[in-house]
Formats: sequence, structure tokens, C-alpha cells
Amino acid sequence: MKAIALLKEKRVLLNTHDRRLAVAELKIWRINKSKDYPAGIKYSLFLVCDGTVIVGFDNHKPKGPHMHFGDQELPYDFKDERELIEDFWEFARKAGFEI
Repeated sequence: MKAIALLKEKRVLLNTHDRRLAVAELKIWRINKSKDYPAGIKYSLFLVCDGTVIVGFDNHKPKGPHMHFGDQELPYDFKDERELIEDFWEFARKAGFEI
């Protein structure tokens, strides 16, 4: 099966504290289930401000589901697309960005 885009979205967000702008880019695809992608979902959701990753979620090979928080990488427990998107926007809000 060819990858099917489930979500492709790009937004410019304003930080309510310091008025900086950031770009949020969310991409989710349905792909064939495999050892590397057991849910059949591939994703990349990132919020970048001034060239710096504020928060990001992705599941590329070989790392699997993980999140970027600044320059840290932490494991992420992927459940489904809805929760993934909610988690992403929650981190964006906590970082001071308007949704």
C-alpha cells in the first residue's frame, strides 16, 4: 500500500509571553503495518521557533515513537492519532503558544 496522508497541517503560532512566532507542522500517514510501524501509522509533528525545536513527536526508524523537547529525546507511548495530536497541542500551549 502506498502511504495515505491522514493529516498535513502547517500553522504559524504566537507565543503569548514574548510575542515570538513559531511554525507548527503536523504530518500523519497511514502505511502498511510492520515490525517498525505496528500501528500502521507514521507521523512527524514539530513546533519550531527561531530555528529551535520547541517540541516534536515522531516515530521514524529505527528509534520508534519518541518526542523531542528542546534538545532532549524522550520515549513516547503512542496510543492513537487523536491522543498524539492532543499531546502535541498540550505541549505547545504549555510552552506559551496560542493554538
